[in-house]
Amino acid sequence: MEVKFDLVRIGKFRKNNIAEKIISQNLKIFRDDIRSLLKDKKSFYKNNKLNIVMIIPAKGYNIKISLEDISDEQIKKDLMYNFPNSIFKGKYSILLNNL
Repeated sequence: MEVKFDLVRIGKFRKNNIAEKIISQNLKIFRDDIRSLLKDKKSFYKNNKLNIVMIIPAKGYNIKISLEDISDEQIKKDLMYNFPNSIFKGKYSILLNNL
């Protein structure tokens, strides 16, 4: 399965370049982990592609993902099981405001 990522940043860019570099590294590692998890999965999505929204927080360095747009329940369960601390639990309207 091919996975595409949409980024949503809550808040502004950090003034500290080291903090931005850490976020960038965490984002790359997290993307690679999700791609490797879903690499062999088959889905009913059109052309076997999946879009995942990744959230960069205003504070801290832990990148989160939103499961709101994923309609395949098995993929949701796999993501929740493998990345339990990386699921966005905030209101979806926060993401829409920061797009």
